[in-house]
Amino acid sequence: MSIPWIEKYRPKTLDEVVGNEATIERLKDFSKLGYIPSLIISGPPGCGKTTSIWALARDMLGPAVLKDAVLELNASDDRGIDTVRNRIKGFAQKKATLPEGRHKI
Repeated sequence: MSIPWIEKYRPKTLDEVVGNEATIERLKDFSKLGYIPSLIISGPPGCGKTTSIWALARDMLGPAVLKDAVLELNASDDRGIDTVRNRIKGFAQKKATLPEGRHKI
């Protein structure tokens, strides 16, 4: 089974992300500091919001732990008490071995 084109060529690191230079530089600063403040990411579909955050997570945590250390929620799909009770609580309780000084995203 082949990987969809959009996934195959999606930027994996912040250095590979093209466009919105000011935002990408800010995310690189967060990566260097090892700290991500609370963020609200907004923009039209397809502008790179999700890709940029996944690239930040990969840069900070490494590719080996991404699936255990990052929870992606879409506010249009994942709202309501069941999301909090099930997905968020389960993610918070799941153990993940992370680089020293790093936290789940």
